[in-house]
Amino acid sequence: MLRLTTYGNAFQRGQQQGQATRNIVLPWMERCFAALQERHAAPSRQQLIEQLRPRIDTWRHHLHDLYPEGAAECCGLADGLGLDEDTYFILAYNERLGGQLPQCTLVATRHQRPLVGKTDDIAADELGLNVLEVTTPDSGYRHLHFHFAGTIWTVAGVNECGLAMGMTGIPGPQLETSGLYSLDALHTILPRCADVEEAIAHIRALQLNCYGFSLALTDPQGGLALVEKTAVDTVLLDTALLAHTNHILDPDFAQRNPHQSEPVHSNGERRLENAYALLQSGLSPAQIMANRSAPGAICQRGEDGLHTDFAVVFDPLQKQLHLWPGYPDQVEMETLKLDEIFKIEE
Repeated sequence: MLRLTTYGNAFQRGQQQGQATRNIVLPWMERCFAALQERHAAPSRQQLIEQLRPRIDTWRHHLHDLYPEGAAECCGLADGLGLDEDTYFILAYNERLGGQLPQCTLVATRHQRPLVGKTDDIAADELGLNVLEVTTPDSGYRHLHFHFAGTIWTVAGVNECGLAMGMTGIPGPQLETSGLYSLDALHTILPRCADVEEAIAHIRALQLNCYGFSLALTDPQGGLALVEKTAVDTVLLDTALLAHTNHILDPDFAQRNPHQSEPVHSNGERRLENAYALLQSGLSPAQIMANRSAPGAICQRGEDGLHTDFAVVFDPLQKQLHLWPGYPDQVEMETLKLDEIFKIEE
């Protein structure tokens, strides 16, 4: 897993990430463009850009209006990758255009102390494209975040206050009204929120207009929460077992949102049932990450085309995280100390 450090204003941080990830992002970008040209029957890249420009420009305006720092960071990414902004924003919205959205597993526990674990599941040709970035922004909290290279899509992370989070993708409506893409919205949380209570208030206020997420949150004060969020609403789940995959768990909320597509829905139901059983058996999130029990393997190696690119368990009370930078059943676990990452002095 590529690791990088960024600092400064939003444009500068994007530029630094773009420069650091160029060698892995540009080959992926070529594959994205080839797939999009086929999907949209565009004979050339320029014709594809012209065809998609009205939609992309609308989404860019929404991003700029609601999250100007995110828009600036994307422009910095374009510069760092050596791309014009039209080309970059096709890349930035590739998942939204292609309907290929994140599918992962969350588990959390209050046993002894709050822990949050997350796997990140992607396609085989995307393995190795998640990166670990440690960011010192010009304003806001320092934070460590995991995201897809060349993007601002924070899927897990922790900040200097000890607030930690991990997400999965859930189905939500795609609206024409002003709002943020769910993966962009997740990037706003760690720089701005100090604890679980602040994060929940922040999430409630976020405007989404595409897809949704479930989010497990914890902090050093012992806070622990599991949230579902789409453009429709925000729901705080009240369940004895804290686990989530890729379908909405609150029954009323599920009725107000689109149904998850197959085979992701069935795959997610199997993983959720397995996660519940593993939690009930007393296993910790760290023990669950590498689980390969069939059906419903938590660590996926090709089930329904999904592959676990990394797994992480956040332990804010101990000021550390445990990282598996690859298939969790095949790679060694690393322990990273937050005081060392953020250079915090007692």
